[in-house]
Amino acid sequence: MKSKTAVLGSAIMLAIVLVWALAFPLSRQMPDSVFAEPFGSVYNGLNVLFTALAFGGVVITLLFQAEQSRNARREEIERSIFELFQTFTSLEFQKVKDGAFRALLAAVKDSDYAHYLATRLFVVDQAAFPVKVIPILRQLDEAKKELTDGQIEHADRADRLMLDNMLNFFALLAQRESSAMVIKHCDFAYDWWRPTLWMIGQLQEEHYARSPLVQQYCKTQLITGTLKALDKVYGHSPLSGRAPVWEYITHHPKMLAFGMDPAFAKDP
Repeated sequence: MKSKTAVLGSAIMLAIVLVWALAFPLSRQMPDSVFAEPFGSVYNGLNVLFTALAFGGVVITLLFQAEQSRNARREEIERSIFELFQTFTSLEFQKVKDGAFRALLAAVKDSDYAHYLATRLFVVDQAAFPVKVIPILRQLDEAKKELTDGQIEHADRADRLMLDNMLNFFALLAQRESSAMVIKHCDFAYDWWRPTLWMIGQLQEEHYARSPLVQQYCKTQLITGTLKALDKVYGHSPLSGRAPVWEYITHHPKMLAFGMDPAFAKDP
């Protein structure tokens, strides 16, 4: 199938030839004085044709170069998405996903830990670790069952680091919005992550809004910016405003199946 540029180039050349072919019969209908010297010697049929074709060739060359540039950019984006997909599905990255999701599940089951998790995304004004979440952390991870409370708090840092890595991954994916069709056809499991990420993102946004200290010292993009971009790519209805976001989170079937802390529904 011919590209649009090739079709346009053929049309340009055809138009040049047609104009040149019509020039002679049209000139026969005009007075002889129109083509008197000094124009008569210049107006040579073949010279005019070749000059026009050369000009058309320059235009077509520029069009082809522009198309090649667009194709190269598209291939670069698609290649980067493929590399992200390879990373996402690798065995090494599975540890990142497991650790991140453990932290998110603990946040779903304990609202205090969710607030703690959201504030730890900022460098200042961080909440203290909620000790009451320790039984939940033991329940979610077999490796933590024999650890002391202090050891569990230390091990939880590793899961939170995995969550940071996962958030960075989705932030990179959101930057590929211009290649939405490719992203939609790769299984990045966004629907699984979406409700839990919106929960942390909304808590982060609310903490930012009420903390002058965070506003002064923290300039990183909020999670909700990433999630809005990904929602647009995947075709989800946009979430805007505190009430619609919490309505979505607290009524999501998966969140309820995870055993969401009732405190979210009472006072999120």
